[in-house]
Amino acid sequence: IFNGKLSESIKDVFATIGKRFTFGGDTAKDQRIYYFNTKEIIGNKYGTPNPVPFRVVDNNIGLDVDIAIRCNGEYSYKIVNPILFYTNVCGNVEEEYRRSEIDSMLKTELLTALQPAFDMGIRYSALPGHTMEIADALNAVLSKKWAELRGIEVSSFGVNSVTASKEDEEMIKQLQKTAVLRNPNMAAATLVGAQ
Repeated sequence: IFNGKLSESIKDVFATIGKRFTFGGDTAKDQRIYYFNTKEIIGNKYGTPNPVPFRVVDNNIGLDVDIAIRCNGEYSYKIVNPILFYTNVCGNVEEEYRRSEIDSMLKTELLTALQPAFDMGIRYSALPGHTMEIADALNAVLSKKWAELRGIEVSSFGVNSVTASKEDEEMIKQLQKTAVLRNPNMAAATLVGAQ
């Protein structure tokens, strides 16, 4: 730093060098720039490797039974709090932090949260029509881990297919048939059709 007087400038240079020694040779002020993708991160596939419990409720026939279903689809998430994400997830990474480093953990936690999210009191075949409610339920279940710890939330949740085992499907069909025959008019119609 030269300010016109050589003796003052030499003193300033040695003062700066002395400060750098106390900070390990670097300048006293460390400035960094971090970039976070705060857009919706799409294309995260999920699938239940094992069947998950699902409660089937059909008020028309008085059915309330637990079955096991398998499902698959995609979900999206986004970083809603970059400071929290940096502090708790990628703060010790020197270069780039890519989504591939966290996707496996997020998928496992999402699959764990599916069971409470599925407790909606609807038929399993109706799940694809209730994806917004499932996304809200997932956010409610995952809020502690994702939103409050990592600054992430589920943006959308899609269901490609939902299947139950053959035995469970047959049991539901049989219970529906039995319930239909409780109605005398339906029972008479079935008898006439059989004759």
